Amino acid sequence: MAGREDLTAYDYRKARAAFLAASDICHLCGHSAADVVDHVTPVAAGADPRDQDNWAPAHGINRCPTCGRNCNGEKGSATVAPRLVTSRDWYAGP
Repeated sequence: MAGREDLTAYDYRKARAAFLAASDICHLCGHSAADVVDHVTPVAAGADPRDQDNWAPAHGINRCPTCGRNCNGEKGSATVAPRLVTSRDWYAGP
């Protein structure tokens, strides 16, 4: 099992950059420009940080340019993301 120190390894950083280049839609708010990899099952809970099946794009270092949230920061180390209300939730439609 990998440890938290693996989060700064060159190979991990290279894989993370490729992952975010392939998809930058935040899995928490649904907006583009995600800048961090969220470990859906946290590394602190024993997840392998290198397991890309456990990765999802999120906003973290930079806040979401659309809704202004720090999505990954609001989620914290929880395994279930909080329900974020977006502008789409407010529109009831015709």
